Amino acid sequence: MISYECDDDTLGEYAAKLLERPTDFGASDDRLYRTHAPVIGCVDSADNLMAESNFDVALDLLRSAADNGRTDTEISDEHVINAGIRHWGWGNCSQIFVQVYADDVMQCRKCDSIADWAVSRKKHGRRRFLCASCKSDWDWDTQQYSLPALTPIKYRPKFTAAWREACSILSALEVYAVLDDSDYSKREWERWQSNVNEALEYVQREYEDDTEPESAEIADSCREEIGELYGHEPDSGIDWRKVERIYRKARDAYFTTLANEHFNAPIAGQLAFA
Repeated sequence: MISYECDDDTLGEYAAKLLERPTDFGASDDRLYRTHAPVIGCVDSADNLMAESNFDVALDLLRSAADNGRTDTEISDEHVINAGIRHWGWGNCSQIFVQVYADDVMQCRKCDSIADWAVSRKKHGRRRFLCASCKSDWDWDTQQYSLPALTPIKYRPKFTAAWREACSILSALEVYAVLDDSDYSKREWERWQSNVNEALEYVQREYEDDTEPESAEIADSCREEIGELYGHEPDSGIDWRKVERIYRKARDAYFTTLANEHFNAPIAGQLAFA
């Protein structure tokens, strides 16, 4: 996997963009789009190997990042949510949501937003935290009512380890579509083998008189030629008509050889010609 370490500004940009709740989104878990932002999803019925691989790899990476150095999964269970959602166009989907800010992050004193600025009062030594919007109101009040001028300090919220990993994943996917080539290749090969076996079983149904050992030998004899079809169809698909033609040819050759061996076999009691 290509890995990108994002700075705090980039982490904040991703957070601002992904925490924006869609107007048509509804869920029973109020953490979604409030404290947890969507990172990667997968349509359950799409049968998309790349999406499935990226989803599972990302889920493992995010949970590992959250639980790094721990012996339990308490943090990842809270910071990484594998949510089942339903989309009107795609149907049932799986979506990973990640908690953006750490639990001890400071919030704006006037609203529930994450603070962007800290204002210190020298007299009491206390700091007041404000979001960007409320800071504008604070600046206006200070100027309008001639309040003592205070120097605001840019406040950087604390991001969770899972969110840092999430932004690394998002950055990687912007450059290359696959998170883990070896995982994706393994899934492709397993899907290919499954599709080949299914295609062979389909064509073998036409030859009910063939014994199981005969069918197995014929299938083994033509697997190399069938293997040349690998990669011709998307998502490890295979053209069943081509498999049928290859199998028929291999079956004809198999029984021709068997017949020749039978007819050319020596007859008991017959002398062999020198």
